[in-house]
Amino acid sequence: MSVDLPRRFLIVATGVAAFSVRAEAQPSAELGSILGQYADALRAEDAEAAVRLFSATGSYTAPGARAAVGRDALLASHKRLLATVQLDLAYDVREAAKFTEVGWLRSTATVRLKVLSSGVESTSYSHQLVVFEPESGVWKIHSYLSAPAPAEVAR
Repeated sequence: MSVDLPRRFLIVATGVAAFSVRAEAQPSAELGSILGQYADALRAEDAEAAVRLFSATGSYTAPGARAAVGRDALLASHKRLLATVQLDLAYDVREAAKFTEVGWLRSTATVRLKVLSSGVESTSYSHQLVVFEPESGVWKIHSYLSAPAPAEVAR
């Protein structure tokens, strides 16, 4: 099997770029702080404050749901969520890094929720991968992806 020259160049260039970007990564407590502000906003049932942490083109994807993309969709989805449940989130940031144009973090969360219509309370656990981007000099959430996790993994 042979690889043509343009494709070989692309593969090598991608590897060099990935190595160069990785070399510039900085650990980031700042990104974890933004995630903490997001949890605070949800605990306070403040959808507007939660959505202000997202970039204009930001997205949120919860398990089993369509992605909410853009601030209008984010606000609508957060308002729907907070109209049905009361949330208490605790994030554990496992790793995070910032580059010049992008940042990311990987975390686990313990989510205690109360269904408002029935009063039923439960606890669930999840993994998050959150991508950040600077917007007018301020780091914002660009993409928030969440997936369920077993309790023993999230603790």
